[in-house]
Amino acid sequence: MSTLYLYGVTRPREVPPRLADEGVFLVEADGRAAIVSEVEASPVQATRRNLLAHADVVEELHERGLVLPTRFGTVLESRDAALDLLALPEIEQLLEAHAQHSELTLKGTYEDSVLAEVSAPLEALREAYRLSPTMENGVALGEAVTGGLADRRARDAECVLARLRPLVVDAVASEPAGELAALDLGLLVRRDAPATVSKALDEISAELSPPLHFRLVGPLPPYSFVTVNLPAPV
Repeated sequence: MSTLYLYGVTRPREVPPRLADEGVFLVEADGRAAIVSEVEASPVQATRRNLLAHADVVEELHERGLVLPTRFGTVLESRDAALDLLALPEIEQLLEAHAQHSELTLKGTYEDSVLAEVSAPLEALREAYRLSPTMENGVALGEAVTGGLADRRARDAECVLARLRPLVVDAVASEPAGELAALDLGLLVRRDAPATVSKALDEISAELSPPLHFRLVGPLPPYSFVTVNLPAPV
């Protein structure tokens, strides 16, 4: 038999016909199941197509029940290796702990007006640059604006987290990317929580000035909160 590409771990159930037609199947044991497909070559290339295919399988199956996702490119040598993975006590522990959990990804961005607001207290530096537009004065002004924006991000991120903490199980923060990016969060929530979180974000956005614009994606498998590790070879 070919080696098996591992998408994640779930509970035994029917694989949707579309995924089954693409070669996805389950290796089951003792109320646990590895989501796999046969693969001829390893390592699997991290092409856009392969990455999207991995996410497609994991996320469609998670719509109907918990999937503990594995990292892209995880390959098992055989069906026996899948059974060894399923036999690990921590697999059952994770399935039980996250049975009703999903992840929401939250990104926040500012309007352009935030730059004017951040630079407003820096009139002395702005005036110095207007009177003498040297590199030194320009760098000083730029660093001050960058620092002010970083302080604003930190305050707003803490404000958002403080409001969301009663609604979420856990949260992890990543460094926001882009000049106007305010925050980038992974939120672990109960499956029935997305609407409540979305409503809270609408309220927070309306209260901040300039407002934050939020993009909430999910529910997704708990990518940021679960790590399925393969058994060490003996």
